[in-house]
Amino acid sequence: MAEMSLGVIADTAIASPSDQQFKVEAEKQKREMGATADQVFSAQNAGEAVRRLHQKRQEEQRRMNMLYWPKASVVNLMPFPLNVNGVLHARLAGRDGNQVPACKLGENYEHFVIKDMQWAIRDEGAGMDNVDNYTPVAIAPWELAQDYIREFIDRMGVGGVIVYEGDEKPESADLKKKLEEAKLARNLWLVRKVQEAEAEWADTSGRGGRKNITDLHRKAAEVLLHDNVLKHQPAWLLGVRGDGGTLPDSCPGCGEVADPKASICKSCKHVFKPVIAYQAALIAYDHISMERLTKEEWEEVNEIEAKRKEAKEAARK
Repeated sequence: MAEMSLGVIADTAIASPSDQQFKVEAEKQKREMGATADQVFSAQNAGEAVRRLHQKRQEEQRRMNMLYWPKASVVNLMPFPLNVNGVLHARLAGRDGNQVPACKLGENYEHFVIKDMQWAIRDEGAGMDNVDNYTPVAIAPWELAQDYIREFIDRMGVGGVIVYEGDEKPESADLKKKLEEAKLARNLWLVRKVQEAEAEWADTSGRGGRKNITDLHRKAAEVLLHDNVLKHQPAWLLGVRGDGGTLPDSCPGCGEVADPKASICKSCKHVFKPVIAYQAALIAYDHISMERLTKEEWEEVNEIEAKRKEAKEAARK
């Protein structure tokens, strides 16, 4: 068999696993091994299947070190952070929980660089020796960056986002041109948000109106005022909610303001209240949002988990 060249391997696209695939795999591990995928693949559980997995990972890592993969840049001109749902993208989040930070008022852009390869795991099933086979899958920075295009440019129609190969800032002639185009597209998107708020402010029917004006609308107006796209400050910019209450914080995932009672954002599925969401069985015990829990909250969650296990055991008898 002809040996595949490194150039061919480097050009081979590897599909990024979906959230559903990770969820299915985690549930499979719980059923078969009594633990989540992260727990199964830990050093404390280094059985034959895990030993083989780590050996494959080391071999694949050595091979990937011989290849070249470019870093990827995500430039954000929007007044809200860019967050893509998924286990791999969650690893890119900073200390504030956001992946690509929001562009601060008065700044031209926020430049975020994806530097490192990420690793996923593919279950190949058990072999003839009845040992599970797991294959490490390398996900390049550019593949991760593509998801920001799909989520914000293609799906949401947000114009103020640029994605390109490399880690250079958008200072070259070509990138400066793209930056200007993105700024124009961003302002058009923000103008539509301001127009939404104007319509809500003028609505006196009682079916929504002023209480539907969110922090995202206000941020849109602030950016347009700073860029002199808006000549006058809208009356609703410093207004309060229709019921006279104070405005709730915006979602750190998408910038929208949800119902204060909601535990999960209906727009981007960011989890506001992990404990409540877990108690309502909306998220799993190993959901990424649980990383934000305090010691007291973990005690509460573990108590709920223990009661659920006790109920399951009782039902089996």
